[in-house]
Amino acid sequence: MRLGRRPLFFLGVSITFLALLVPTPEEFRRVNLVMAGLAAFWFVLLAIEEVSGRGGGTDEGGRA
Repeated sequence: MRLGRRPLFFLGVSITFLALLVPTPEEFRRVNLVMAGLAAFWFVLLAIEEVSGRGGGTDEGGRA
């Protein structure tokens, strides 16, 4: 199973927000957690789309 760039991008964004959680001031940590959760949500949705075979199709649209 190979994932494309889009799901991996959002996985990287989520990991980055979680890595920045420690140096972030206490009052803004909630923003990091929400953004990491949102990026993880998009990672899961895009990964499901690609695994199911519906993502990144060149079959439609006439492009080669």
